[in-house]
Amino acid sequence: MPSIEVTNLQKTFQTKRKAAGMSGSVRALFKPRYSSVEAVRGLTFQMKAAELLGFIGPNGAGKSTTIKMLTGILHPTDGEAKVLGYVPWKERQKLAYHIGTVFGQRPQLWYHLPAIDTFTLFGKIYEMDERETKKRIGLLAEAFEIRDLLETPEGSQ
Repeated sequence: MPSIEVTNLQKTFQTKRKAAGMSGSVRALFKPRYSSVEAVRGLTFQMKAAELLGFIGPNGAGKSTTIKMLTGILHPTDGEAKVLGYVPWKERQKLAYHIGTVFGQRPQLWYHLPAIDTFTLFGKIYEMDERETKKRIGLLAEAFEIRDLLETPEGSQ
C-alpha cells in the first residue's frame, strides 16, 4: 500500500477583482467580480514508504498548495488523496500525529542554535519519545547527508 496516493488533485482559488479608485471599491462592494486561479491541476502520483520526494518549481507552481492539501490545511477543489491511509482534509488531527511539516520560511529555524538542538526541540514540542526523536534525526541526517552539520550553528559555517 502506498504511503501517499494522489489522484487528479486540483485546487482553484477564487479571487476578488476590483477596479482602481473609490468608484471601483464601491462597485466591488455591490457587484463583486471574481476570477479563478488554478494552483494545482490534475496531480496524480503514488509514493511508497521510505521513498524520498522533492517538489521543485518556480514560485506559483503549486508546491506549497499541494503540501497544504496533503497535510489537511487546505481542502482541494477536486480529486482524491490519502496519506498513511488518512484523507488529510477529513482526518487532519489523526494524520497530524504521524507526520510533520516545515515550510521553508527562514523565521521557523533558530540560526544561532545548532540544527541538532532545533530538531530536539521540535521533538519535545510534538511530544515524541526521545529515542524516536534521535532515530528520526539520524535518518534525516543520513538521507540529506548533513550529519557533519548537525552540531554547527548556521552562522558559523
